[in-house]
Amino acid sequence: MTLEDKVHGFRLHALRRAEELGNVSAACRELAISRTVFYRWKKRLWAHGADGLHPKRTSSRPGRPPLLGPVEERAIVAAALAWPTWGPNRVSLQLARQGIHVSPSTVWRALRRRGLGKREARLLALGGHAARTAGLLTERTRRALRRTRHVAVDEPGELVCLDTFFIGKLKGVGQMWQITACDAGSSYAWARVIPARNAKESALFLTEVLVPAFAQAGWKLRRVLTDRGSEFKGEFDQACRDLGITHSRTKPRHVWTNGFVERLQGTILHEHWRVVFRRRYFTRARQLQASLDAFLQFYNEERPHQGYRTQGRTPAEVIWGAVVAAKEA
Repeated sequence: MTLEDKVHGFRLHALRRAEELGNVSAACRELAISRTVFYRWKKRLWAHGADGLHPKRTSSRPGRPPLLGPVEERAIVAAALAWPTWGPNRVSLQLARQGIHVSPSTVWRALRRRGLGKREARLLALGGHAARTAGLLTERTRRALRRTRHVAVDEPGELVCLDTFFIGKLKGVGQMWQITACDAGSSYAWARVIPARNAKESALFLTEVLVPAFAQAGWKLRRVLTDRGSEFKGEFDQACRDLGITHSRTKPRHVWTNGFVERLQGTILHEHWRVVFRRRYFTRARQLQASLDAFLQFYNEERPHQGYRTQGRTPAEVIWGAVVAAKEA
């Protein structure tokens, strides 16, 4: 049954109910409609019969017809690139000399749709076109066209990003933190639930989790990147020196430098913790760790990944590729 059929049936029911009660006001109060609407329906019933109570079909008003065809739009873009420093008014006047009459506002909207609304954008587009066709490449265009990685690494272990975040204060468990590591060369993730955010826990995570994991996979952990938090000083610094690992820190107020692990922690928060906390009740820290380990296994081995580091592969395929290849050989 369509919505129109339901509306038609309700209107017929209202008229029948008024006849049964013998009182229009009582029927209208019962059905929560006004007497004006009731008598409007009754008038349509007398004039057109039961079919007259079907809701009227209202067609939408036609939209604004397109004012700019593809030929005119291409002409606008061509004129803007031919004279990239001109504004919409001058471009409109130039096109009028060619027999194409468009207003300055139409010119501006067309350029904005193409990302050419600003003079700098038109100059940059012109520079890129000249670089591809005539080999003319200015330093400014070179910087704009160059696609550089945020952090360039060649293999796993060359750079591992670490950070911590507060999971929450759980009843019966207490305050719990998470220390997280992300390998910049493979996107492989490690994490541990810790009761406190301090240098001792960070050092244990480095020596008990990260270093053995890379050694097992056949890689050497060479450098770690952290923020300037106190949990990455003292014992953590000493552990890095003992293991021959370079410890780099981000600049103050430059958290995006450690964006690999920051984004990973956001993924773990949104895809794991905010889901499992609505599904179960945790009473032990080891339950939290077991739940986190299960998610990390899915993240590293099964979850689809995209980006220039993995290129469709899972992090496990990248970091364990050499070991698997050696076994197959």
